[in-house]
Amino acid sequence: MSQIISKLQEDHKRMMVLIKIMDREIESFSNGGPFDYFLIETVLDYMRNFPDLCHHPTEDLVFERLKARDEKAGEIVGDLTAEHEELGELARWFSAALNSVQQDTTLPRDWFTARARDYREALAKHIQMEETLFFPAALSALTADDWKAVEAKALNKDDPLFGHKADREYRALHKVIVDWDKPASERA
Repeated sequence: MSQIISKLQEDHKRMMVLIKIMDREIESFSNGGPFDYFLIETVLDYMRNFPDLCHHPTEDLVFERLKARDEKAGEIVGDLTAEHEELGELARWFSAALNSVQQDTTLPRDWFTARARDYREALAKHIQMEETLFFPAALSALTADDWKAVEAKALNKDDPLFGHKADREYRALHKVIVDWDKPASERA
């Protein structure tokens, strides 16, 4: 299996962890419970700064190669670049809604949770499509030279949240992830 696809799949697993965190917070908020704005703001910041700047551009490079090798597979996948742009727009829209709520702008709770769920569902659906259609097609069609060309152009930036050392702005989110499965009594 291509190391690039393995890395992209690992990114997806990590994004699914963030979706679970968003799900928990959105569920609490929709039921009138506490909502950790800082945590969700940090998730959105990460999603705009790592996947949008590193992960999606790498997928776009793979997709360009796939379309050149297998036009039919490219058609089945659809307009991947447009989906990436749409996800970025949904993240920005959700972030703006979050900012409005933090500024005490009166917004219907249902409207806000709908924006959050729109983003969450679009992201999960997109990941599922890539895992079931795009990645298998790329693995089947691309040659060793294609993978080398993608690797040469891809931005190999360390993941600021899940990398060797979490960047300062993501340390609180990293701790939430590390403590995710621990009982409340064991969380520091």
